[in-house]
Order: sequence, then structure tokens, then C-alpha cells
Amino acid sequence: ICNSGTDIHVRIQTAVEQMKENDMDCEYIDVAEFVKSRNLDYLEIKSKSGMETKLYHKKLNMSFMCDGIIKYKGRYYILELKTESSFKFQNRNDVDPSHYNQGTAYSLAFGIDQVLFVYINRDILDMKAFMLNVTDEMRQKLTEYITECDGYIERQIAPPKPEDVLKKTCSYCGYRQQCRKDK
Repeated sequence: ICNSGTDIHVRIQTAVEQMKENDMDCEYIDVAEFVKSRNLDYLEIKSKSGMETKLYHKKLNMSFMCDGIIKYKGRYYILELKTESSFKFQNRNDVDPSHYNQGTAYSLAFGIDQVLFVYINRDILDMKAFMLNVTDEMRQKLTEYITECDGYIERQIAPPKPEDVLKKTCSYCGYRQQCRKDK
């Protein structure tokens, strides 16, 4: 599944990259080059894997992998590709609310308001695209949330676990062992 997801990412990113060559007003923008050209010195380029770029946001203490940035008809958009099962895909009719913070974080990092989420059915490769228009209110709320989280880290205190957190959210958390002990 992981290899399939990686392959799908590369194919889509390559297709977007070739659009300009085929006289379409769409250009794939290398994320590292975007960061350098805009002098976004608060973003550290950690590594590149294919067309994905791993970055660290120094001010927000946040690491992330960006699939890409596209420039379409003179306007910039953050590109985020998501592969999912047929079951989830068939009911997909908008950006997954669990992806709002990710899109908002990318918007904060790059100063781009629109995040294009492309959802790909990993079983039959159908695609659906949805735009997340990030607002100032969304950016402010996320910044406050990150600041609050950093405060817990500075005080070396595990934050209270939200009642509505999904079990899968905890699977990637570096503090899940401590959280279980604190229960």
C-alpha cells in the first residue's frame, strides 16, 4: 500500500510537471526553490524524496512533508495528494475535516491561502479534487493550538487527551507511551 501510494504521488507530480511543456498554463513549483526564492528563512529544508520536500518550520516547531506547489494561471496553490481505500473514496465529497489543520499549517508556512487536496482511490485510481480555502481565523486558531502544545512541552507535562481524538491519531504520536502511563 505504501509503495502504491508513493508511485501514485510520483505519477501525478510528474504529470503536473509536464503540463507546462504541453502548453497548459500550469507549472509544478519545486518546494525547496519556492522557499529559497521567497526568502522564507523560518523554513529549513531538511530533505527531498522525489518531488516531496521535508521541511521544518523553526517558529512553529513543526516538521512536515509537502507534496508540491503549483502555479495555475498565475496563482499559487499548495498541492496535497491523499490516497485512500474505495470505501472512503466513494463517500468523499469534500476535504476531510481531519486534513484541515494540515492544510492550514501549510498555508501558514508558505503564505498561500488555497490548498488543493487530490484524493485518489488506491484501488482503481479514480481521483477527486477539493479546494481548502484557508482563512486568517483558521491560521490564528492553529497558531494558538501549536503555542499551547509547545507550552506543555516546555513544562514537560502531557496535555489532556481530547475526548474526541481518534485512535489512529495516537499511532503516530511520540508521546503515546507516556499518555498511556498517565491515564
